[in-house]
Amino acid sequence: MNQPPTATSPAAPPTLPTTALLVGTTTVSERADADRLARGLVENRLAACVQIDGPITSVYSWQDKLETAPEFRLTVKFPAANAAALETWLRANHPYDTPEWIATPACFVSDKYLSWALANCSVPA
Repeated sequence: MNQPPTATSPAAPPTLPTTALLVGTTTVSERADADRLARGLVENRLAACVQIDGPITSVYSWQDKLETAPEFRLTVKFPAANAAALETWLRANHPYDTPEWIATPACFVSDKYLSWALANCSVPA
């Protein structure tokens, strides 16, 4: 039986080919943090591309209180082989105590884009 991930260990990615492309999303409150995370993910070759949108409006519950806040959304494209390393890096560098991190497999990726994305990421040994 699979155990749920702990708060200190990244979730195991689903069984996917290591060359599958995933698209992940996280948010931050400050543009400078969005820029720093995006640059760090790409410079460390964990992600091929990170797009920054915003500000957007997020509505959520935090510590039993309804919150509404402007945030910047990062959309991260990366190979499945980098999922665990990317999540570990993100947890260590994200300014939030409980950062959003949701990643899903891309259902269709053009051959040229996939080749480019994989060539621009280091797949962990």
